[in-house]
Amino acid sequence: MQENNGNMEANYRKFIQGIVETDAVWGLTQNDTWATSSSGEYEDAEVILFWSDAEGAKTCAEDDWAEYKPESITLVEFLENWCVGMYGDQLLLGPNWDATLTGREMEPLIVALDVVNELKHQNKTLEFTQYDSQDEFEAQVIEALEGDEE
Repeated sequence: MQENNGNMEANYRKFIQGIVETDAVWGLTQNDTWATSSSGEYEDAEVILFWSDAEGAKTCAEDDWAEYKPESITLVEFLENWCVGMYGDQLLLGPNWDATLTGREMEPLIVALDVVNELKHQNKTLEFTQYDSQDEFEAQVIEALEGDEE
């Protein structure tokens, strides 16, 4: 779903800054199922929703998601498992959607790269488990994105 571009950009910046500051990313789950939405932009595409805080997630826990509860994952898990996995599965990422289920639909590796850039901006370094370093993770994300352009 889309909304005013200025609001979406500000909301996205809040998402990136928030998850880097807190080292946590929030989703809505029920029995190991994460809240997803159909894409408003792409036919047959699914969007997995994430928030920078539990309150944002809780705001969307109604209607079809009334039984879902906010659950957090670490920033490293989000980058290594979710962003990379979603890219492989051709899923989109919905950062900080609001209660009307409007927000940006992002390519997960673009989000991962924005997180790495924000980590640098905040002078933070994450300890990755599946990559030798934050720099290696960044290089592989850039390589994958460049490969998509060909």
